[in-house]
Amino acid sequence: MEDFDPHHILCYDSEFVREHSYIPKLALVQTCQPGGSAHLYDPLDGANAVPWHNILHHPAPVVLHAGAQDLELMQLCGGALPRTVRDTQIGFALCSPYLAVSYAQLVEHFLGISLDKSQTRSDWLARPLNAEQRAYAAADVELLTRLYPYLVAELRRLNRLDWWAEENAVLLARQTRPREPWHWYRLQGAPQLCAGDRRVAQILTEARERLAAAQDLPRRAIMSDRQLIAIAQKQPPTLEALAEYLSANHPLWQELPYLSERFAADTPPPAQPSSPRLSHTRRQQYEKLCRYVADTAIDLGIHPDLLATVRTLKHYCANPSADNPLLHGWRAAYLREELQKLL
Repeated sequence: MEDFDPHHILCYDSEFVREHSYIPKLALVQTCQPGGSAHLYDPLDGANAVPWHNILHHPAPVVLHAGAQDLELMQLCGGALPRTVRDTQIGFALCSPYLAVSYAQLVEHFLGISLDKSQTRSDWLARPLNAEQRAYAAADVELLTRLYPYLVAELRRLNRLDWWAEENAVLLARQTRPREPWHWYRLQGAPQLCAGDRRVAQILTEARERLAAAQDLPRRAIMSDRQLIAIAQKQPPTLEALAEYLSANHPLWQELPYLSERFAADTPPPAQPSSPRLSHTRRQQYEKLCRYVADTAIDLGIHPDLLATVRTLKHYCANPSADNPLLHGWRAAYLREELQKLL
């Protein structure tokens, strides 16, 4: 099992497939440290094929790009999260107007190299991996070690390394929160549902979610959002009425006891989260804040949404609170004075 140098960063990437299952399938793990070559680990070789303990307990930062899904799979397969991470997509957003730069764009910006992305959509679960796949996977982490010093230098020049550390701590904390339940309003096409449709849409959504999780199937393999919405719009009032729209061998009948219970309960569906309504005065304050954030972001050379999204500002205007995250951390130096006027 690989021993990493504890004094240097550990660049990490993974290849995974989530199109054919409910839980993403980890297909390959890649690591590299400065001055070294990439190491590829095959999680399909067994539970001990990936040095999870060494990765997760690495004392120096684990470096990733757009790493939310990588962290999700670390937690799922390795049982924990790294001590500290540095996400290069977040880092670049803190020193440029680009909120979500791709890895290829980052490599082009700092190293002047155009990446070959022909293997991005290849079958990473097929074995053996071909030479092109292995080279692609290795290059991802090897180039990450090369561009990392340039990104750090730029953030240091702008005195924003602390910002980066703060944002990465938030990224890690976000991974520990419970997953948001899959409600009717998350369906693709949910705006088509009128008030009377939503009860059945919620019941079918819940049953589909239970079955997908239990059998590790993608939601669409059980019922597509389009099919679910079409049935909900028929507003079947009972389980017997639902049977008119589901074939006798439809997978959802495996959840018959649950469907029976839910139709009998007549529980109203959860309300869709809505944007707060603002008074005329609050609306004026909100619009002023939006302009202030946009101007401040230009001065800082970052995207306005990184400083504060319009949704966050609207919620603050509706319910000003001294505990709001915008009043703490690196953002406070630019927002506190304006936001405290509303307290």
